[in-house]
Amino acid sequence: MKLITVILVSLTFALQVAGQVAFKMAMDETAGAKLKRTRVVAFAGGILAMALSFFIGLSQLSQIPLSKFYPFEGIERVLVIAAAAFFLKEKITPRIVIGVALICGGLFLVAG
Repeated sequence: MKLITVILVSLTFALQVAGQVAFKMAMDETAGAKLKRTRVVAFAGGILAMALSFFIGLSQLSQIPLSKFYPFEGIERVLVIAAAAFFLKEKITPRIVIGVALICGGLFLVAG
């Protein structure tokens, strides 16, 4: 796999993670006093990130086999959990850590 392909596929899933975090920030009911404008900006940022992710990912599907592309989706789940802990201050329990470890193990098996 070419370096540019790895970079673009990684960017695809990084943008998906950014979009998910932005959506959560926009939709968070506990934000309370958060300005409506801030929530709208976060929502729009989530849409932009997800749209870019979609089109970059679509372009890469023509470059690499789906069996090579799909394992990166598992990495996205790991990154979402890390981003939730870092940006949203969500608590990461031992059960979540074990689940992430199992996902990583599966990625190594599938990606080989």
